[in-house]
Amino acid sequence: MEFGNFIRQAREELAAHDRLFTLRQVAGRLGVEPAYLSKIERGVFPPPSEEVILNLANILGQDKDLLMALAGKVS
Repeated sequence: MEFGNFIRQAREELAAHDRLFTLRQVAGRLGVEPAYLSKIERGVFPPPSEEVILNLANILGQDKDLLMALAGKVS
């Protein structure tokens, strides 16, 4: 699975039950623009920096190593 698709799926599953996980809310907690996060989720932009990926893992409750691997940041 692609990094962006995985992030979007995880975020939307959480958003279905909690408004804190809308695109705008998650982008705000990450310190990025909603449009930027949207482009990452859609695969328009490549995965973000390691710091942003680790923050995303924290926010979404995902395994940081899995996200790093999906982003191609692990050798």
